[in-house]
Amino acid sequence: MPARIAATRILSLAAAVLLFTGCASLTQPWKSPQVQLRSIAPERIGLTRQRLRVGLDIHNPNDRTLPIKAMTYKLSLEGTRVAEGGGTLERQIPAGGTEPVEVSVESDAAAALALVPTLALRSDPISYRISGNVTVAGVLPIPYRYSGEVEPQALLRTLGRGMP
Repeated sequence: MPARIAATRILSLAAAVLLFTGCASLTQPWKSPQVQLRSIAPERIGLTRQRLRVGLDIHNPNDRTLPIKAMTYKLSLEGTRVAEGGGTLERQIPAGGTEPVEVSVESDAAAALALVPTLALRSDPISYRISGNVTVAGVLPIPYRYSGEVEPQALLRTLGRGMP
């Protein structure tokens, strides 16, 4: 009988350790996703504002699926903010996975047009920064900020493909 009680206590202790370990993994903070610029194409062009379609690659550095419900974004090229936007984005990005997404952003036409000569005349990479929040499971905002470089000719090609 005492052996049976000892075995029951060991099993109870093991179950408690597994339960606490499982709960701890649920409470680990989310790591910010890595968001990279892939493309930019005009959707609608107006006199003062334009809508751009921006292609992004979102990488999930977490050890569990990242359930994105919404996302906001601010895009700067060469230190000049050129676009911003946000909205729902129903995506389940697997642990360690990367998903391409396309989002619509509003752009100040004057700021965007001022960058065209820079893009056309440069041969070295253009720096960009994209930042904002992803909303996980509909309630938890996780900020992200990513900087990188893009080849100006590649960016001009993606802009040209979206032109009517």
